[in-house]
Amino acid sequence: MTTRRILIVDDEPELRTMLRQYLMSEGFDVDEAASGDAALNRVAASDPGLVLLDVGLPDIDGFEVLRRLRNTSDLPVIMLTARTDEIDRVVGLSV
Repeated sequence: MTTRRILIVDDEPELRTMLRQYLMSEGFDVDEAASGDAALNRVAASDPGLVLLDVGLPDIDGFEVLRRLRNTSDLPVIMLTARTDEIDRVVGLSV
């Protein structure tokens, strides 16, 4: 069974609010986390079907969160970033 729960992981409250409102209006259940540690805890607690994951988090960066998730799960993850360097895209694809 596919869950319609999405976890938004971003340290910017305004962006989380905007994404939450849009996704909820489309019928998704939404959970939020503002840090990498909180994201890992929320994944374990809420079993989302998808994670929207910011690369630039205040504690553990999004790449490390993704690496840790990949140790135990093949959960779909969409990386969110304002970074424009090609190396950041390559790292995100290789995790």
